[in-house]
Amino acid sequence: MNVWFWLPVGLLMGAFNVASIALTVGRLRPEEKRSAVAAVALIAGCFVLRWIVTIFVLAVAFRQSAMAGLLAFSGLWLGRWTVLLYGRSFPPNRF
Repeated sequence: MNVWFWLPVGLLMGAFNVASIALTVGRLRPEEKRSAVAAVALIAGCFVLRWIVTIFVLAVAFRQSAMAGLLAFSGLWLGRWTVLLYGRSFPPNRF
């Protein structure tokens, strides 16, 4: 497998991480009668899911080669910043 495959995979992972955080924050509504336990469970569940998927992708990339792992990490970093900087120009999603 080509090592450059991991750069777009990292970009997608970065976008997934930011979208997951936005979805989690968007679902928290203080005016609803939701319990604090449900809010903490939602935050913790999404946090664990993001970490598991990120660790899996980086582990598989680093198992192939150091260059593949660094490209995956670079893609993750660039994807997060791209979505954070250019995602502001779009209207907020209403889930």
